[in-house]
Amino acid sequence: MQLLLLPLLVAGFGWLISWGFIKIIFFPHQSFRLAGRQWQSIFSKKAGQISISQLLPELKQGDSFQKILPFIDAKLDAFFKERLVQKMPIISMFIGDKTIAQLKEVFLEELAQIFPALLSEFTQSTANAFLLNIETKWSKKLETYLLKATQKIRIIAFFLGLIWGFMIQFILTVL
Repeated sequence: MQLLLLPLLVAGFGWLISWGFIKIIFFPHQSFRLAGRQWQSIFSKKAGQISISQLLPELKQGDSFQKILPFIDAKLDAFFKERLVQKMPIISMFIGDKTIAQLKEVFLEELAQIFPALLSEFTQSTANAFLLNIETKWSKKLETYLLKATQKIRIIAFFLGLIWGFMIQFILTVL
């Protein structure tokens, strides 16, 4: 029995270390304040440092508005020619294609000016909601997934620890 104690302890320690690494990444699941210090998991801390510009770098480019301009133009055209006429039939008597084209031009100029600020505000609020969602909901799911995905690694760590323990036991008995 004594010959198996050391190898089993080292094997268990190897398994515990590999299991502990995954747990440490995600513990605690929700941040809390203790002794005047904010405690949060490594995962939450690193996720909080992610910038939305790293996730969506193409939003910084100035031509992003130009890419969606045909879509906006089509929607404005449908609005002025169909929905506005349905909601306010009297206006259809006063506006023609030339007026619609002028109105669309004014709207597109205004949208081109407010688009960067709108996009920045939208992405920032979306990023904040995403990061909060990661900390509250996805942290537990990712931890469970990683524990299942690393199960083979923990088994290998156990057997390597067992072999290492037998080697230590052999060295101790020989000396």
